[in-house]
Amino acid sequence: MTLKPLLLIPSLGLVCLLSACVGPMPKADPSEAFIGLEQPASADLLAQRVDGQNVNDGRYFEVKPGAHRLDMTLISGADGNSLDLNCMGRLDYGQFKAGERYQINASSEGMKAGVSLVDSHGNQVAQSNSFKCS
Repeated sequence: MTLKPLLLIPSLGLVCLLSACVGPMPKADPSEAFIGLEQPASADLLAQRVDGQNVNDGRYFEVKPGAHRLDMTLISGADGNSLDLNCMGRLDYGQFKAGERYQINASSEGMKAGVSLVDSHGNQVAQSNSFKCS
């Protein structure tokens, strides 16, 4: 018996797992606001909760029109050349609109991190307070 077939099983499992993370975004529901997260080059930004409820996919989520609280985690240092930081924070916005596409952009500098919310016209509509980093 050779090791080749045995190595194939974990490799296929890893490919299946990774393909779920990079799958296509679903079509947006026109009755809700679609929010995508922009990944900085040397960090990972993930949505954790919306209004206290866990998010199914950390890359995007949809919300009903109105006010919502978005909790996120920013893990910087993904490039291996910078300081590893695990930052948690939130963004509050009271005017999400149905059918609108928003993007959350992360920024980090040293021990400071935060996010901004941009609408489909490129206008910044909200900004977080500083994230708590460790």
